[in-house]
Amino acid sequence: MANIWEHPSIIASEALIHLEDALVIAPLCAKDKTSDFTNKSNGWKVGDTVSFRTHGEYAVDEFTDAISTQAISSSTRPMTIEKHYDISIEITAREQSLDLDSFVDQVIRPATYKLAEKVDTHLGTKLLQGAGGYYSTALFETAGDIAQARKTAILQQLAMNRFCLVDLDLEATLLGQTWFNQSQTRGGDGEITLRNAEMGRVMGMDWYSSIAFPTEASAETRGTYVSTTDNSAGTKNLIGDKILLTDGCGTSTLTLVAGDRIVIAGVRRPLINTLVSTDAGSATGDTVLELTLQDPITEVIPDGAAVTVLASGKDTQHHGVIMDDRSLAIAFPMLDLPEDRVAATASNNGVSIRIVKGYDLSSKKTTMSLDLLVGAFALDPRRITLVGDKTA
Repeated sequence: MANIWEHPSIIASEALIHLEDALVIAPLCAKDKTSDFTNKSNGWKVGDTVSFRTHGEYAVDEFTDAISTQAISSSTRPMTIEKHYDISIEITAREQSLDLDSFVDQVIRPATYKLAEKVDTHLGTKLLQGAGGYYSTALFETAGDIAQARKTAILQQLAMNRFCLVDLDLEATLLGQTWFNQSQTRGGDGEITLRNAEMGRVMGMDWYSSIAFPTEASAETRGTYVSTTDNSAGTKNLIGDKILLTDGCGTSTLTLVAGDRIVIAGVRRPLINTLVSTDAGSATGDTVLELTLQDPITEVIPDGAAVTVLASGKDTQHHGVIMDDRSLAIAFPMLDLPEDRVAATASNNGVSIRIVKGYDLSSKKTTMSLDLLVGAFALDPRRITLVGDKTA
């Protein structure tokens, strides 16, 4: 090709290919939910928000002589464009004279790989919004421990196509287990996995590792709380509420921590508590206590059910998640094209990138920018099970 800059759309398409190849966490997310962003450029910018409706749950009654109607119990979650990532590179006459393959090798590929790493790192922070949790004193050191984690995740009502994403520490633990990495225990798929240096599929889950999994500075001590649910008012603990009414902490010590996963007997999914014990005032004994929740209640809460904290009183630290492709959502809104520059955008599979080349009179330099917009959120935190270690 005589001059690749006569065809900027080809450069943008090449950039998109390498961006998609380098993304690890983003391909595990729902992108069809965000087509409002990626159908066309529409002046999107950081701070713009679109809300998405999530599905609730309903109680099943046994019909006798009359039906019992229920209100539609769904909620909305906001998707906000949070980041505008950019890499701007000074382009000299030498780079402008390169053919497409050479330009991709020297400029496009390393730049898009850095963008992909930044996107995955941002997306990884959303994983910690997951409502589910599994904690172990010997995390994933045995097949039995993974089986227990899988059981916990299944209760979150995951789709059959499940993912387990782990950090590098947990990956090293897994690859050190003979039952996980030997082909004779994996069959044909295992042989391909080992030959291609991929983690593959084990126990009905596709395994991935990422350096972008969020690193927690230190372990956090979980709170302690023992109580029962209190539905006596008839208007409390309903689907859609963000308050859980309990009968108090009895004789136990109240040390709730924001982020505690509240477990209710007879309810599949934990609820994330945002109330800290200092906000509970003098709640002791049988004092009725309202726990504030991060997300609305989505299941029928039985009256008088035991309420406890997951990993109560233990130090916990997260090293991975089990989820499906409806757990997180990500959007790459299309950026507008400037009229006075050589520019193009490319979009595919919900991923979008823009390239812009121009001469800056103030600096007397020619620059090329690769940039993209990113918005991400936990589309359904109920479908994300965090896995972590805990003190004995």
